[in-house]
Amino acid sequence: MTRSEPQALYRKGRLHAAEILHDPVLPGWSVEFRDEDGVAFELTDTLGCPLSFSSVKDARELIHTI
Repeated sequence: MTRSEPQALYRKGRLHAAEILHDPVLPGWSVEFRDEDGVAFELTDTLGCPLSFSSVKDARELIHTI
């Protein structure tokens, strides 16, 4: 899910949670969003690769822009 997709879900009132998770595969932290049904969506780039943040602060800042 690219950045614009959770923004659209949020505007529709369907986005209910965001989690910052330590990523054991990629170094850093990843962001996962959950919709009203509890379905999880990982934040990715336009190619579908998971985004990884170097710190919790960076991940949190991105969440606040959604």
